[in-house]
Amino acid sequence: MTYPMPPHGPKRSPFASPAVLVAIVVGVLVLIGGVAGAFVYANSQSDETDTAAPASQSETNQDRPSQSTVTVTQPPSQAPTTPQQTAAPAPTTAHSSPSVSGATWQGFVGSSAQCNADDAAVFIGYTDRSQVVICQVGSQEGRNYYKGAADGGSVEIGYPSRSGDVFTAVNGGTTYQVSTSSLLITEPDGTPHVETMIQAWVD
Repeated sequence: MTYPMPPHGPKRSPFASPAVLVAIVVGVLVLIGGVAGAFVYANSQSDETDTAAPASQSETNQDRPSQSTVTVTQPPSQAPTTPQQTAAPAPTTAHSSPSVSGATWQGFVGSSAQCNADDAAVFIGYTDRSQVVICQVGSQEGRNYYKGAADGGSVEIGYPSRSGDVFTAVNGGTTYQVSTSSLLITEPDGTPHVETMIQAWVD
């Protein structure tokens, strides 16, 4: 037995319509877009909140008065000062004042008959021709030297001997013997020359 075919063919599903399929696709896309937009919007709100927080915190810090730290430095404790003791000046050596015209404690001023350096004279005297000085070397008592000047010349002799107030110096073959009364110069051949002291002083 044969069934007759329906006059319009088999009945088609309403979902097979192109218009319906397009509408479904569009709906799905809209749904996806909405979800994505919501997600993006939520993230942007979170970023704005995070960014605004530091700004507000910065504004809050600007509103606060600035705090400055003041460091107080105390002066170091000073030890009580003690008066400084000033060293007493070294006592100056007292020199005897010779009673001879034109002479100081070192001999004749401006003459070669004057002691060297800071040496002091132990004998000073002059005649009408000669000036004679016996000098002590520093503080070495007994270590002396003879200095004489006459007629533009001068002589210096080391280590004259002393006997009381008489000093004897030998220079080569010539002997000079001086005292408060005279100057005796003996030549190498034994010829004596005596000069009388006008002024003389001995220490």
